[in-house]
Amino acid sequence: MEINDDQMFFSNGKRYVNASSDVSKTVRDLVRVAAEAVGSNMGALFLLDENNNALKPAVMVNLPEEYVSGCGDIPLGQQCCGRAALLKMPWHVEDIWNSALFSDEIREAAKRASVRACFSVPVLTADNTCIGSLSSHFSETYIPSNYELDRHRLFAELIAFALCPSAESRNLIEGIVAGTLEPAS
Repeated sequence: MEINDDQMFFSNGKRYVNASSDVSKTVRDLVRVAAEAVGSNMGALFLLDENNNALKPAVMVNLPEEYVSGCGDIPLGQQCCGRAALLKMPWHVEDIWNSALFSDEIREAAKRASVRACFSVPVLTADNTCIGSLSSHFSETYIPSNYELDRHRLFAELIAFALCPSAESRNLIEGIVAGTLEPAS
């Protein structure tokens, strides 16, 4: 059986996750590298609060606080991350500043923070349960390629793999969602 590049990438990523003793740092690193892999320096991981049907910020990488606070908790189906999580499929917004998917308040926060575009993929467990959304953001209008979406899906799979196998990880997710742990930056 021939191993393709995606299988090799995922296999190496799983080895990295398994070798890590710090789940929080590992997930932060995966979010950062996912953004860098598509030429951005801004990325985010939002985790699903099932009780409130909303995504809560878990890891923010170089996203201006003004934008993050403007977005707040994201109801499923709203904004780019909420749409990706609800539909369990990638979603992109080429121009946040002019998108009806974002409220006027969030569009204004994005303008002030110079965040212009984003795309998100759902973070799905092995049994296809959505636990969150992984996104990258851009200061210019942007449309991701299929290759970039596929790369992000692989990073999202690694994040799900990192977060779901252990009680420590489940406690980490529950703590962030409950507001007892601060999101990593």
